[in-house]
Amino acid sequence: MPRQLSLSPVLYTDANDTVDQQYMRQMREQDESPVAIDPTLPRFTLLVGPSPFTMPRGWEFFLTSPYEGATYISTVLHNAGYPVRIVDVRYTPDPVQAAYDQIMEGTDVLGVCTFEDNFPFCAELMRRVRETAPDMPIICGGSLVTSVPHIFMDQTPCDIAVISEGELTILELMESYAAGRWSRDLPNIRGIWYRGPGGMPKATRPRGQMPDLDSLPRMRLELWPQAREPRGLQPQIIASYSRGCKMDCSFCYRTTPQVRSKSPEKMDRDLAWLKSRYGIEFCFFVDLTFTSYRKQTLAMCDVIKDHDLRWTCLTRCADTDAPRLEAMRDSGCDIILYGVESLGSEVLREARKGNSENLTVRAMRRTFDAGVRFGSLLIVGLPNETEESLGHMVEFAETYNHVTRVKYLSAMPGTTVYRQAIDQGLMRSELDHLNWLSIEQALHEDEFLNVSGLPEQACRDAYKRIYDAYQPGPVMDFRHYPEHFEYFHPQPLDGQQRSTSYAGNGWRAQWSSAAGALVPGSERYTLDRIADPAVAAVGSATMLCGAKRLGPVQVGV
Repeated sequence: MPRQLSLSPVLYTDANDTVDQQYMRQMREQDESPVAIDPTLPRFTLLVGPSPFTMPRGWEFFLTSPYEGATYISTVLHNAGYPVRIVDVRYTPDPVQAAYDQIMEGTDVLGVCTFEDNFPFCAELMRRVRETAPDMPIICGGSLVTSVPHIFMDQTPCDIAVISEGELTILELMESYAAGRWSRDLPNIRGIWYRGPGGMPKATRPRGQMPDLDSLPRMRLELWPQAREPRGLQPQIIASYSRGCKMDCSFCYRTTPQVRSKSPEKMDRDLAWLKSRYGIEFCFFVDLTFTSYRKQTLAMCDVIKDHDLRWTCLTRCADTDAPRLEAMRDSGCDIILYGVESLGSEVLREARKGNSENLTVRAMRRTFDAGVRFGSLLIVGLPNETEESLGHMVEFAETYNHVTRVKYLSAMPGTTVYRQAIDQGLMRSELDHLNWLSIEQALHEDEFLNVSGLPEQACRDAYKRIYDAYQPGPVMDFRHYPEHFEYFHPQPLDGQQRSTSYAGNGWRAQWSSAAGALVPGSERYTLDRIADPAVAAVGSATMLCGAKRLGPVQVGV
């Protein structure tokens, strides 16, 4: 029986034809010998917008660090000679205005990074840019536009939507644009949506994933604006050695579902570059399943060990054993983040997790035995959750004090849960849902789509107890806090001794989570305004979320 794909079939394609090979060779060559910046080429601005997501104490670096996606896109263009810069407004009080002002200072082509929780920002910013500069091309890339390109083409002034990986596509797009050939070339550039005659959206053939990640360049972090600030770049980086995931969880969107990996030699070269050029001390490897393949994991740990890094990663409870865990410990791993999600057997079956409570307990004990910290990632409100199974998860969290993150279930665009929510009428429209996702802060007072049918108060009580069971993150000495960060829920209770021995007494007495401020106008997107009353009543009735606290919406806004 053929494999049943849960994501769009266009994502399960290999970028391996003649044009793809040409641009992969170009990336390799220009990594070795970058082309001098040519001021006659179009000036490219890549915009990184805000996220409402908070991060627990010790994980604040994740909100401000350079990360791979935007870095690779800007790097390949820089190496090809284009004048390129990153505009980063992730933690600016008025990000739309701040982004607009910087874009207007000198941009010929605008690139916009899209995430599941920044659609209203993207839409408003693009609208303002288009009004002022009607001829400026706007190219959107990233996970959100990949999952719902039709929304961007119908509801925003986006000219090009790049689907899945963007490194090859952006080189082909910019080469064509610089030569004045877009009208001729766009129908034949794979992996995009574009506007045809009369502005009608059209999709080209899929490009898919690069089979050879060794063709990627070394990341040029100096393209981030933080490199020009007095404090300089922070010594943490968000990176990976692989893309894709062998699993197919119902709630998880993967822009690159097929597993592709760098070679150990490529990984070694990349880490040496990051250490020597930028002084990186800590790495969050965001591979979706870092330990999926034992031989590969051991090889990567051998590489990492030579670079004196502290690091963390994401993986599955089923993919651990003593040799892998010991190799991770010996190479500097601080904490391993496991996608536990729930302990309920029916919950895990419905979510297609390939996990069980026994596997979770086994992984936890093996991780502790290896001398590495175990971090649980948990979700409140998955389908089939019961008050009994949720209570069991709370007791588990409080007993072991191993929680790294808890959040309510989000219906992420492109996932099975998203399609089910549409079918069940939990969303009034896809556009309303994208707007609503922009106010989810990962705090217990968040609104949520109640797909489990549990009482709202039961979900909130469980969330709060799990949240209070957090353990310290790996970078307690973070010093690059932005001026306008907001801080949430001081917690005088330290948890178990393993937390205080790691982070000291009172490690979260001032705050438990931090983030940039919600974008002004977010109060327009609460469930009472964008969802049916019955949906709002079971997921937003008992507490005021952060967006509601921003104030009432004025008539006409």
